[in-house]
Amino acid sequence: MRGRAARDQRADDEQWMRIALAEAARGLGRTTPNPAVGCVLVKGGREVARGSYGGSGGPHAEALALAAAGRRARGATAYVTLEPHSFQGRTPACSKALIEAGVARVVVGCVDPNPKVAGRGLAQLRRAGVLVERAVLETECLEMIRGFRHFITTGLPLVHLKLAASLDGRIAAPGGDSRWISGPRSRRLVQEMRRRAEAILVGVGTVLADDPRLTCRLRGARQPLRVVLDPALRTPPSSRVVRGPGRLLVLG
Repeated sequence: MRGRAARDQRADDEQWMRIALAEAARGLGRTTPNPAVGCVLVKGGREVARGSYGGSGGPHAEALALAAAGRRARGATAYVTLEPHSFQGRTPACSKALIEAGVARVVVGCVDPNPKVAGRGLAQLRRAGVLVERAVLETECLEMIRGFRHFITTGLPLVHLKLAASLDGRIAAPGGDSRWISGPRSRRLVQEMRRRAEAILVGVGTVLADDPRLTCRLRGARQPLRVVLDPALRTPPSSRVVRGPGRLLVLG
């Protein structure tokens, strides 16, 4: 494929991969310890089915899309944000499922950084005669699995520091009487960050000074683990962080 035809195919692939990314985003904050993944099946230029991975132990995005498509999956193109896994775990191998369903072409956003996969899924598809295209919207797809990729490659959690500061470098009024120094837009962003986070961590000084809830207030969101660093165990039982919904971990 050359010239204009190749450019048109690439544009089509990117269009469908964006839809797959939107599907993957539905799982953010719900799939730990696994990554959020989206899949779209396309045939004759039209969407056949889509799937979004919903959480550990549940069907993967590819399996959900294939189940929704049924026989229509034969000859289709599968757009998947992350390389289909190639081994039997708590769920069957997605690469094998795509082959058995008769999918003709698989377009992948990024290769799985997990050493148990790391290209093996793509190789399995190619050996079965499935056409494989990789690295479509790779940057966006890698960003989707940023936390997972960091943990898999380093063994460490990905940590974000959330800090609201004034132009002179202050985080509160001198008397401690200000409730916020940030605006509505930044507070909405913080809630979105919490929706995607596995845990929120503060020191006991913050608990004593601000009595924070450390919850996500977005409708339908899973509550992240609340973690308090408290070597002297000063966290009041009546504090909102203790009385709030979900799990709490106090580290003494």
